[in-house]
Amino acid sequence: MKIKNILAAALLVGATFGVSAAEEAKKDTGAIETPAAETLSELLRLVKADKIRQSRVNTSRIEKFRKERNNQRSMLNTAKAEQKREEDRTERLKAQYEANLKKLAELDEAKILKAGALGEMIGVVRQVAGDSAARFQRSVVTAQYPDRHQFLETLAQAKVFPEIPEIRRLWVEIQTEMTEQSKIVKFTTEIVNRDGRKEQRTIDRIGGFNLVSNGEYLVFNSENQDINQLLSQPKGDFVDTIEPYQSTSSGVERLAIDPSRGTILTIEVQRESWPDRVKKYAGVVGAAIGVILAIGLLIVIERLFTLITLRGKMNAQAKSSTPGNNPLGRIMAVYLANKDDDTENLELKLDEAVLKETPRIERGITMIKVFAAVAPLMGLLGTVTGMIETFQSITLYGAGDPKVMAGGISQALMTTVLGIVAALPLILLHSVVSGIAKGLNHMLEEQSTGLIAQHEEEAGA
Repeated sequence: MKIKNILAAALLVGATFGVSAAEEAKKDTGAIETPAAETLSELLRLVKADKIRQSRVNTSRIEKFRKERNNQRSMLNTAKAEQKREEDRTERLKAQYEANLKKLAELDEAKILKAGALGEMIGVVRQVAGDSAARFQRSVVTAQYPDRHQFLETLAQAKVFPEIPEIRRLWVEIQTEMTEQSKIVKFTTEIVNRDGRKEQRTIDRIGGFNLVSNGEYLVFNSENQDINQLLSQPKGDFVDTIEPYQSTSSGVERLAIDPSRGTILTIEVQRESWPDRVKKYAGVVGAAIGVILAIGLLIVIERLFTLITLRGKMNAQAKSSTPGNNPLGRIMAVYLANKDDDTENLELKLDEAVLKETPRIERGITMIKVFAAVAPLMGLLGTVTGMIETFQSITLYGAGDPKVMAGGISQALMTTVLGIVAALPLILLHSVVSGIAKGLNHMLEEQSTGLIAQHEEEAGA
C-alpha cells in the first residue's frame, strides 16, 4: 500500500513538471492551455492528448520549413536566371561596343578622306587659335577687354570642325588686336593697389606697350588678369615723362614705353639707386672713406672762410698805414717798430715776421692733400677685400651662379668709386685753397720787399 502511494506521488510530481514544461512549450508555440489533471487517469489522458498536439505542431513546423526552403530555392533559381540574363546582355553590349568602335574608326577614316585639304585648314585654324589665345592672354589690350582668350582656347581644343561663325570671330579677334595696338585710349577699370585692395582708376593705354595712371606706370598680370600697381616706380626719367604726357591734350609729348609689355619695367623697378648701392655695398671701408671726405670738406670750408677773410683784411690793410690785426698789419707793425734799424737788420726781422705768418696761412692745407691721396688708397683696399669675398663665394658655391659673386664684386667696385669720388673734390679744393694761401704769402713777401725798398730810399735820402 505504501509503495502504491509513493508511485502515485511520483506520478503527480512528474505530471506537474510535465504540465509546467507543456505550459512553457505552449507559450512558445502558441498552443492552447489544458487544465491540470487531478487523477492518474486524467493525467494519462492529458499526456496522450498533449503528445498528439505536439506531433501536430512538429508536423506544422516541418511543413513550414519545407515551404520556406522551396521559396528560397525558387528565389535562388530566379537570381541565377537574372545573372545569366545580365551576363548575356553584357556580352551583347561588349560585342556592340567593339562593333561601334570599329565603325567609328571607319567613319573617321572616311571623314578624313572626304575632308581632304579641309582637314589641314582646320588644323591651321586650331593652331592659330592656340597661338592667339596665348598672345592675347599676355597682351596689354586684354586689360581693357578681359577674357578674350577663353573663346580662342575653346576653339583650339575643340574636337569637332569649327563652324563659319567661329572662324569669322577668330579673324575679327586677331584684327581687333592689331587695330588696338595702334591706339592710345583712356578707360576706367579696377586695379590692385600696393595694399592688395581694388580701386577704380582711369587708365591711359599706350597701344600694346604700357598702362599709365596718376603719374605712374601700371603692369598687367596675365596670370590673374589683373592690373597691378607697382610697389615702386622705376628710377630716372622714366616716371618724369608721365605727368607731362597725361596733362597734354594735343600735340606731341615724350613718353617712355616698354616694348616687352612690362618685363623691362618690372626689371627697372628692381634697379638700385646710388644711395641704395652705397648703403648696401660700401661696408666699413666705404664708411671710412666717407669720414675722410667729410673731415676733408670741413677743413676746406674752414680754410676757405679763413683765407678769404684774411685776403679781405690784407687788401684793406694794403690801403691803410695803420697796422691792424691781420698778417700784413703785423708785418707793418714790425716795420714800424724797427724803422730806425739798418736795412739788413730790418730785412731779417721782416723775413722772420713773414715766416711766422706762413704756417698760420697754410695750416690744414697739407691735411687736405693727404686725405685726397688716402681716399683712393682706401678704395683700393675695399677693392681687394671685395675680391677676396668674391673668391670665397666661388670656393663655397662655385661659379655657376653669377649672383653669388655679385655681392663681392659690387663691394669691390663701390669702394673704388667712393675712393675716387672722395679724392676728386679734395684734390680740386686743395688746389683752390693752396692757390689762395700762396697768393696771401706772395702778398706778404711783396709788401715786405716794398717796405725794405722804402726804407732804403729813406736811408739814402
